[in-house]
Amino acid sequence: MNYPTLFSFNEAGLAAFEKVFANQIPDGAVDALDSNLVSRVPGTRSFSVTRFSSAKEMARAVLDAMGTAEALQLLSDTGLWAWLTFVMRDQLFRKSPDGSWKVGEVHRWYPSNPNDWQKGQRHLVRMPVLLLQSLGDAADHLLCGEPSRLPEIREQLTSQQDMFNPVFQRVARALYFDDASGNLKRGAGGKTAGTPRRLARVRQQLDVTWDLEDLEPEKIIDLLPKEFDRFKPKALVARNAGIEEQSTTASPYDPPSASAGHSSATSKA
Repeated sequence: MNYPTLFSFNEAGLAAFEKVFANQIPDGAVDALDSNLVSRVPGTRSFSVTRFSSAKEMARAVLDAMGTAEALQLLSDTGLWAWLTFVMRDQLFRKSPDGSWKVGEVHRWYPSNPNDWQKGQRHLVRMPVLLLQSLGDAADHLLCGEPSRLPEIREQLTSQQDMFNPVFQRVARALYFDDASGNLKRGAGGKTAGTPRRLARVRQQLDVTWDLEDLEPEKIIDLLPKEFDRFKPKALVARNAGIEEQSTTASPYDPPSASAGHSSATSKA
C-alpha cells in the first residue's frame, strides 16, 4: 500500500485505532486516509508499506518518508506513531483464527508518552525509528530482528535512557552482532553469563569508576569480565592471549561504514 505522505490520527482517529486493537471494531472500518480521522504531517513524503525484512529496514523507510520533518520533534506525535502502527498492523501483529488481533502488551502498539522511558521503549515502530535516527548502524544488534519482535537484547540495552550512548552501543554491537550473517551471534539472546542482560549490569559497575563516553570501545571490552570472552571479537581475544595477529581489516568495534577514532581513556577521579 502506498500513501502520499505520512499522516497523524486526530482524536477521533485515535479512538477508532484503540477500538481496532481492542477488537471492538474490525480494522476494515477504519480508513487510514479518511480526512475525518487523519491529517497530513507537514514536510513528509510518500510512504510504502512493503514486507520489511527487519526492524532496521522498517525504520529506514519511515525515516526516509519523514522528508524535511525532524524525527526527534515528532516523537511526541502520538497520532503519527499510532497511524504508522495501524498501516503496518499486518506485519507487526497476528490474528487469531476468529479474526481478532493478538497485539500483546498495550505499550507495543499504543504510543505512550516518550518521557515515560520504561513504557516508551517498548513501542514496535517509534523505538526502532529513534534507535536508527540516534545511532545509525551502531544499532544493528538492536534492529536486526523482524519488525514484529521485541527482542530481549533491545529490552535489556535500551531499558535506561543513558544507554543511548553511541560508544556503549558500539561495544554491544561488537559483542553480539555478526556482520557475516546480519543476525545476532549464537547465544546473544539468552540470559546466561556474558549476555546483554549481564552487560547492562556490568555497565553500571564500570560507570562508577570510568567515564565510559570518553573510552574507546576496545578499552571498554578490555575491561569486561572473562564471562564475555565468548562474544568478544576474535582479534581482541587473540591479542589478550598473547597471540600476535597482523590485520588490515576495519576495527571490529565500528559498523563497516564507520571509521574508528582514537582518544585517550579517562577514569573518574
